[in-house]
Amino acid sequence: MSEDLVIGIDAGTAGMRAGLFNLRGQPRGFCDQSYPTRYPQPGWAEQQPSDWWRALVQVVRGCLEISQARPEQVIGLAVDAPCNILFTDQNGEPLSASLIWMDLRATAQAQMLSMTGDPVLRYCGGDVPAEWPVPKALWLKQQQFKSWEQAAYLVEQMSWLTHRLTGVLAIPLNSAAAKWHYRTAADADSPTGWPERLLVEVGLEDLPEKVPGQPLAMGAKAGELTRQAAGELGLPAGIAVAMSGIDAHAGMLGLNVLAPGKLALITGTSTCQLAQSARPVFDHGLWGPFQDAVMTGEWTLEAGQASTGGTVRWLLDTLGGALPVGEERYAAADAAASAISPGAEGLVLLDFWQGSRTPIKDPRARGTIWGLTPAHGPGHLLRAVYEGTAYGNRHILDKLNELGVATRQIVACGGGTRSSLWLQVLADVAGLPITLTTVPDAVALGSAICAAVGAGAFTDLRSASQAMVHPGQVVEPNPGVRAIYDEGYARYRATYAALAPLFQQG
Repeated sequence: MSEDLVIGIDAGTAGMRAGLFNLRGQPRGFCDQSYPTRYPQPGWAEQQPSDWWRALVQVVRGCLEISQARPEQVIGLAVDAPCNILFTDQNGEPLSASLIWMDLRATAQAQMLSMTGDPVLRYCGGDVPAEWPVPKALWLKQQQFKSWEQAAYLVEQMSWLTHRLTGVLAIPLNSAAAKWHYRTAADADSPTGWPERLLVEVGLEDLPEKVPGQPLAMGAKAGELTRQAAGELGLPAGIAVAMSGIDAHAGMLGLNVLAPGKLALITGTSTCQLAQSARPVFDHGLWGPFQDAVMTGEWTLEAGQASTGGTVRWLLDTLGGALPVGEERYAAADAAASAISPGAEGLVLLDFWQGSRTPIKDPRARGTIWGLTPAHGPGHLLRAVYEGTAYGNRHILDKLNELGVATRQIVACGGGTRSSLWLQVLADVAGLPITLTTVPDAVALGSAICAAVGAGAFTDLRSASQAMVHPGQVVEPNPGVRAIYDEGYARYRATYAALAPLFQQG
């Protein structure tokens, strides 16, 4: 029997991934395609839009081939992406390479924006990360003014890819609210729309003219697949193309973390923690609250750890020794760490290989291991990494709890969930169950959920998530190790407090 299908496309940092799903959220096939990143100078990172489009075409065609689905079964698609930005002309043709999210050339501009103290900055915790698009826009205007003047638009990767699919240029409301300081409703200090007062103060008053169209909410129909794009993708022209959001925020939909008491734990090289709140919650140690970023009428709170899986990878690459390569290496790492008792026999690790994002916002913080003796080996170090990253996650949970945003259940996805030991350590340290879903790739599923809503298969994102996301394995915490981890967590917190003055010396 024929069934309707939707495609969720995840434009990641290293490559493009597409997943084909039915309206029950069951995957019919996945396909991946990598693309390169250039690093012209230290701290810079760029990609070519043509590589994105080439990869998108390949993964969509690959999904159809792998699944043996008929193109006419596909009723919609959507693309999520980070806030990578580029110049285009009036027709949306690229005029530059893209500055991707991890490009940090705009560090001075981020500090300039933060130092304004504009009231709108309380919606991002009081300061502006250099990873975000507005500092990059300011750098482009200051350092490439001729290009700034010649360009018609400054667009995100998600906007540009959606334009290639539909011919429509629009900005995602999700990223506008979360990363561009766009306000959907006014308060006493911050009017609706673009943060004009902030932009004027730093000389970026013309930014709103460079951003095309009105912001579109997640799940809103952006347009229809053009005949040209349909020919390249092997799909019927006229099917719905919906707007998605930032990859981690799409993951909230793919995990069905849309109710109070739940926290989305999205693991990978770094980790994002996200929760929904019915009220705005302000704190310097968080990003947000972002109004209407995911669900209309609600607030999204975001935290993050800059290096979690990345620290494991660093340790394996540096000290892996005789461990096998590939996927077997991670299984061997789990086995080595499992042989060590909780507490890593006295080792303490700060997971700050790329600074600290939240709730301590300290880009100068550095990874630290102490307590080493000749009795410690690679297994101890691996165990310490798992525990240190779990302590960082607990610090975020504690901060949310202090603010009245209690977490009763963690729902996890991403590469880190392939480690059963790390999941158990996370649950034990947090003292909370961790639930997995039947589709590990929650980000691609989240974009597929947007596609299903944009195609009219569901009336809203919440009903679509409830229908397409299904709980799987639950990892329960072991109360027998709670005291050990309480002591380890206290040492983790005390270690940063002791070293913070040294970190600030550079």
